[in-house]
Order: sequence, then C-alpha cells, then structure tokens
Amino acid sequence: MPPKQASMGKGGMPPRAPNSSAAPSRTLSANSGRPDKRKQESQGGNSNSDPRASKRAKMYETRSIAVQHPHAALRDGELDVQSFVNSMAFEINALDESMRRTRTSGTSRAFQRVPFTMRRRTAAHNYKRIPKRLHSRAKREMADDNTPTVNSRTRKPKTSRARLRAETARKLGVLARRKRLLKMRKVLGSNTDAITTRAARPKIRRNEPNDLPVTAPRYRKRQLNKTWLPTHMWHAKRARMTPPSEPLWGFSIPLTPTQKNYRPTHRVQWEKGAMAWDMSYMSTIGLFGKENIIRRILEDVGLTQESLWNDKGIRWRAGAMHRTGNLTRKVNNEVQLISPYTTIMWNPIQTLETAESGAPSRQILIRVHPSAFLETFNELLRLTRAYKPRPYLQDLRHEIGSIDVTGPDATEALLGVLKPHKADPKEPHAAKFASLLGLRDPASLPLGALLSFSILDPRLKYPPQKVQPPAAPGQKVQLQLLETISSFQKDEILEPYPLFDRDVRFKSSKLPSQKSLNRRRGTTGPGTTLQPSDIDPAIPIILLASRNGNEAHIPGTWTILLPWKCVQPVWYSLMHYPLSTGGNPTFGGLDEIRQLSFERGQPWFPGDLPGTDAGNAWETRERQSRRKIWGLKPKGKRVKWETVDLGAGRKGEVGVGWSCDFETLFKLHNAAEAETGVGTEPTPAGDDGDGSHDKDHEISGTSEAEKPVQENPTEKGPPEVPPEPLTNITYLPKAIFTILSSSKPPLPIPPNSTITVRIRMLGRGTVSACARIYRLPQRVPAASANAPQAEVPATEPPSTDDGSLKLPGNLFDQWLAQQRTRQQPAKPNAKSKPKSQPRPQNTNVPSDTADTTPQARLQALAQSLTGPPPRPSLYPAPANAAAMNINNHPLCPDARDLVGFATTGAYNLRSGRGEAIATLSAPAAAAELRRYPNPRDARARLCVVRDAGQGVGWLARWDIV
Repeated sequence: MPPKQASMGKGGMPPRAPNSSAAPSRTLSANSGRPDKRKQESQGGNSNSDPRASKRAKMYETRSIAVQHPHAALRDGELDVQSFVNSMAFEINALDESMRRTRTSGTSRAFQRVPFTMRRRTAAHNYKRIPKRLHSRAKREMADDNTPTVNSRTRKPKTSRARLRAETARKLGVLARRKRLLKMRKVLGSNTDAITTRAARPKIRRNEPNDLPVTAPRYRKRQLNKTWLPTHMWHAKRARMTPPSEPLWGFSIPLTPTQKNYRPTHRVQWEKGAMAWDMSYMSTIGLFGKENIIRRILEDVGLTQESLWNDKGIRWRAGAMHRTGNLTRKVNNEVQLISPYTTIMWNPIQTLETAESGAPSRQILIRVHPSAFLETFNELLRLTRAYKPRPYLQDLRHEIGSIDVTGPDATEALLGVLKPHKADPKEPHAAKFASLLGLRDPASLPLGALLSFSILDPRLKYPPQKVQPPAAPGQKVQLQLLETISSFQKDEILEPYPLFDRDVRFKSSKLPSQKSLNRRRGTTGPGTTLQPSDIDPAIPIILLASRNGNEAHIPGTWTILLPWKCVQPVWYSLMHYPLSTGGNPTFGGLDEIRQLSFERGQPWFPGDLPGTDAGNAWETRERQSRRKIWGLKPKGKRVKWETVDLGAGRKGEVGVGWSCDFETLFKLHNAAEAETGVGTEPTPAGDDGDGSHDKDHEISGTSEAEKPVQENPTEKGPPEVPPEPLTNITYLPKAIFTILSSSKPPLPIPPNSTITVRIRMLGRGTVSACARIYRLPQRVPAASANAPQAEVPATEPPSTDDGSLKLPGNLFDQWLAQQRTRQQPAKPNAKSKPKSQPRPQNTNVPSDTADTTPQARLQALAQSLTGPPPRPSLYPAPANAAAMNINNHPLCPDARDLVGFATTGAYNLRSGRGEAIATLSAPAAAAELRRYPNPRDARARLCVVRDAGQGVGWLARWDIV
C-alpha cells in the first residue's frame, strides 16, 4: 500500500512538518485497537521535554488522511474498474475515520461538553453526573484514560471511624426495617385490605395567627424557629440560603443562586428568557364579612380613592380584577404607612345570592409583605371589633403559596406548564389564557388583569413539551393577539373562585405520591403522558398580571396563587420547560428581586423605605451586619472613619459610616449620646487613633438594653431608658408629599419625615449603600465672594473654631459648572470655535476647564502675561491652600447641607450610568422644590453624592418616586 499523504492545512498551504524527535509513535492497545491516551514511558527519555511539539504531532497524526494513488487501478493502459472503486472506497472510509478521530481527539472531554450551569467539581470521576446523552462517551473516555472510578455503594471504609459509621448505619437500617414491618402488621393485621385514612384537615383559626404547619418528623427539628418554603430542598442545593440561626421574616429564603447571574438577570428582564421566584413567603390574609363593613375597613386602612368606590371600581368589587395600593394607619392623628404594593382581590358572589340579599357576605384576600404581616393583621383586627355583625380574619400564610415569573418568555413558559383540568364552560378564563400565546409582556394587558381556573397536576404531563405557535402568518397572529387584549375586559358571568374555598384547597393538596405516578407511568408505553384519573385532583389557581411601575417599556410580572402543597410540582415543571428562545427558565432569590427593582427605578420594600416599622427593622439589621463585617477586617484594611478627609481641614465621617444615620440627620440623639459623642463626633484628640476607642463605632438606633448605661451619681433611682431614635421617623408617600409641598400656601410637613427618591448621576461616579446626599450650598453674594479662582479658592481665611478652613463662597457655581461641562463638552476637532465657559472676575490665570484646545490655552497664557496684574487679595493665602480642593474637583458641601442617605446604589446596566435609591428629609426636599419651582430649571433637584468613607462627591439629580 502506498504511504499516507498529509491533507492540506489552513489557507490551502501544506501543514507544518512535525518534529520527528518530539513526535512519539502511536501505540495501539492490544484489546481495543485504539491509541492509548495515557503517557507512556519514552524510550528516548526526552519525548516530554517539549509538550507543545508533542501535542502538535499528536494532532497532526490524528488529522492525517490515508489515500491510495490511482495508478494501482491502471493495468496496461486500461482502467480496472473494480480496483478503482476499491481505492475510492478506501479513501472515503479514511476521510470518515479522520473526521471521527478529529471530533473526539481529546480536544474536549465529555465533562467539558456540559453547559456551564451543569458543571460540578466532582463530575470528573462519575459519568452519572452528566447528561445521559453523554454517558457512553464518558465511560469510553474513562476506560481509555484509565480514570479511577469510585462507586459509593461498594466503597469500603479506610479508617476506623468510617468503619464504625458504616456499621452503625447498617444496624440502624435493619432496625428501621423491623419497626416498619411491625407497624404495618399492627395497622393491617391479618386482613391486607384494610382501609388507611389521611390526616385531618388543618384548622384555620379566626382572628388570630395560625400555628406553623406540621412538617415531616425527619425535618421537624430544623424548623423550630422558621418555616421552609415548599421548594426549600430544591433551592438549598442551588442557592445561598439565609443562615439557619438567622431566618428572615420567619422563613428560610433563598438569597441568590450559587452561580454568577447578575448580568444574566438583566438580560432575562430586558432581552429574552424567563425568571421565576418562589414567593410563598408572601403573607395572605382573608377578610370575611358584609360588603359595606369590608368597604369601611378598607377605607380606614388608606384605600380612600374615589376610583375604587364609584362606577370605575365596579369590576374590582365584582372580582374581575385586582388592585395594588398602600396600607396606612393613624398614629397620633398622623398617617403612617404600613406596607406599599399590597394586592387586594374580591371573590365573586353567586348570582342568586346577589338577588336575594342587598348586602351579601363577601370575601377578600389581602396579599402583604411578610415584614408587615403582624402590623397589618393587628390593625385589621382592631378595626373589625368596631362593627356588628363582626367580620373575621383568617391567617392564610401557609394555605396559599405563590410563584412570580417575569421576562419576555414568561407567558410561553406558563402556557406550557399550566394545562386546564378540563374544558369546562364554567371556566372561561382558561380559554382566555390559552389565547395569549405570543404575548411578550404581561404589562400590555389591562391594569389589574386576573384569571382564575383549575389546572392538571403538572407531573402528569412531565416533561413539559414546547408550546407550538399557531400555523398562521405573523401579522395575522399579532392581529388576533391585539383583539384578545382589547376584549380582555369583556363582561362575563363570574362564579366564585375555587381558591377562596377552604375545602377545595384541602382536596387539591391531596396529590398522589411520585411513586404512584411512576408506577402508573410504567404500565404505559415510553413517551406517553398520563391521563388524569379520579385520584388526580384539580389544582385551583389565580393568575395576576401586574405592572412594575408607571414608566413605559417596563416589563410586567405574572403571579400564580395556588395551594401551598401544590407549589412544588408546578415549580419543578416550570424549571424544566424548554423555551423557544433556548434554555430553560432561571430562578432568582432576594438579591435578584432587589436588582430588578433598582433597574426599574422603583424602591424595594422594606429596604428602601425607612420610616416604616418594617423599614426601620431592616435598617437596624443592616447596621448590625455592616458593623460585623467592618469589625472582622484587620485594622490596616478597614476604613477608619475618624480620619476620612473631606477637604478644607475637615476630618471624620458625618455620622456613623456603616449606617444611614438618620439620627444625625434629624438630630435625634438623646442627651447621653450627645455628651459621650456616640456616633456623632469624631475621635477625641486624646485618642491615639489605633482603633481602641470604639465609642464612635457604636450602632445608633439599637435598644439601650444592649448598651452599658452610665450611672449619674446626682440622680436617684434607675435611669430612664429612652425609646429607639428610629421610631421617631415617619415615611411620607409620594401622593401625600406632593399635596403638602405643592399647596398654596404650603402646608406644614412633619419635621422627622422622609421621602424616597431616585438619583441619577449626571457624569462620572457610582453610588453604594449608606452614601451621603448633600444639597448644593447657598450661593454667597458677590460682595463677599473673594475667591479669584473657581478651582483653587485661596482667599478665604480660617474662620471656624476647630481649625478647619471655611468653604469657598462660590462652591455653588463650581458644582453648577460641573453640570455645564458634562452637558456641553468641548469639541477640539470642530470647525467652529466652542463657546467657553464664563470665567470668574479679577483673574488672568488660564483655566484648563474653560478651553481645551492648544490654541486657546496659548492665547489665554499670552493674555495673562501682557494684561494688567490682578487685584491683590484682601487676605493672604492660607498655608494649606492645597487642601481647599481635591485635584481641581469641587469640595463636598458641609454637614449642614446633608439631606439624606442612599439605601441602594450601583451601576445601572439599563441606563448605563450610576444610580441610586435614596431617602431624603421631606422638609429639606420641599425646600428645594420651593427654591426652584420650575421643574425644567437646570438647577432644580441637584445634589452631591458622596460614598461613606470617601472624600470626593459627584453631581447628581433626584426625582421623587
């Protein structure tokens, strides 16, 4: 046979000849005939000196194709057809073999073919940890590579402790089997057809919170002080959970997935895909009573809008839609917010009942955040005692669970998982939901859209199949979808929703076990789905389409309300649904909820709403967390708050650095804190600065029982413990603040009230939590502004008692110039000369910020040399004039201009700049609005943002949300 000929390389050029000394020969295994991938002992002793050459030679040999010359088929000038065909067949087989060897030549193994989200560290020795389609390839590679494998069932313990544990486990298993057999004999006896009973229906108390649900004995000890979500076991393997000893709102909640998903979360929200959350920790309260009494109670908790109780609210009161609003309560003749984003829905009533009685009994569900559950429940309970016949409340926290799904493909995923139980004409919402195929945004539906119907157990149709789009042109499908949306609010006869019925919820919770479903699936053929039988109950659900804010182009969210024990099967099928855009729906945690709220420009409750009871509790929790993280750092790497340089001789952070110090903002520190300087003053001069003096780092707002109380020898008896300072702060919603600030004459605003704003950076800089928000300082009259230069004002004398320098009088103009520089950048390559910024008077020094072209700088320099000398300053320049600016950047305003703190801040991927959600003082914000009443004024709502521990601030603009 003729020798092999190399194939052509890249670009039509012959491949590079391998180094003969570095290319080991292929050794074939005696059993399989395949090359041995294990490194063999080199006979020459120097074959592994150049691994790159060895790899190149191996790749060359793998990709080589054996050929036969056609002269073998020529005999005496005649073509032998049979030999020619055999030669061509040999070359085709060689080409196919080369392609096969190139595809599996060790460039990537089976474990590397798995997507990033499915990789595990322990997958390299167990082929069962990768998808089944790669099992055979992984087993072959492991056999060729002699990879040591371990079988956990046949592994023998190697240490004495492991042997004792294995023996103990074996004995416990035998004992458990004996107890199980004895229990079965006692229950069944001699008659194997004995009837087994299910657990009784759980009780739901009236007008008091329920006990925690009874869990399996195996996990009961782990839920003594908290409750697991229905999908806790699934999340615990894939997400970071709250610490076991520190539950959040009484639940073990997933915080964030273990894999990195900050940018994927942004893409899912705004580009493609779907993301789901198990929101079963949201609290549900049932209110039952006469319709007129329920109306009065809802008005007492803040639902006083006319659109709710006039003709516009007929559909809401009939149960055809849901509403979201704020719950409030009155404290000392002041309105205090309990919880925003509270969803309220009515249960439709029977037609006969409406005709017979004028004021029928109604049911409503109030879905509130768990941090405000007790406050809401107690307030509603107080209001129900004033009416007769008295309505009653029910705690449905562990009766009704929920799942939130958002993203462009959220509707498609729900259509593939939520299959109607049967085509019942009494459930028209099922057909209406099926007609929404192709909907990309739930926010495009009418406000408060609501659907209620019953679905099959998703495990019967597992795995979920991809929803096929209708076979029609795209324009026709879009027209049909628009018609469906326009007729979505068509009046129809509503029946009571099954989810409100306690018996229906209990029956739907008695789902068959997974073992029984597997047994039924084994009797059918492969690839067939199970048909519902009498033992498969229908699962009642309610679908809510909600909007996330009032801005346009913000995607909406689907919320599924269903029985608590039915959340897990729906969740499993939802996570495995194959999206048409590729992949599966992802899941998120609490951090992803906060991230999306931040990108939408909406505050997240309770973290961004200090002033409410839930917000104050969250702020106290965050202070303790940041204080703990700060204390764990070495002294050389943690921020020393008393040495923060703010410029102009100012030293020390304003307030406590790791907290949003509203006590300092509103001067709420008590007399004892004012005397000792806790959290307000920097370290005294007598402190050596080594961090041993920690009074400045105590947490403001914590209870006095945790702090040592100093005894006063002049007083008799125990000292009085003052209340927590954070309890004196109140939150003003946007509607109330707008009324108070825009009225003429302006109405008084509560002194210690706060509002929530959205901050957008006008240039560089990002914001983090606890950042300080300053207003622009008042402009000093021109007669007293003696600074000849905007960037280096060296003519203001020291005038403060602590030795710090007085801030420049034109600091307001300096910050305003930063805005002009950002809005009108200079263009060196433009033909027309750019307009230079006005320079301050009495100066001939060229400014680098005014003109940026070389010709302009030269012209300014010549003018400064030939022009008249500047007027001498009234005061000599201070010795530390360099401290009056930070690299020609304006200084931060003084502490008297502090107006608030940032509660959430980061780089917003949606807008491409730094943004923040902040809490400002309501009186200071109202003063700023009165200072510049025109909202289009370039100076309106400007502020300076400075991160805690930093000395440089950045210009930004705030808008109330």
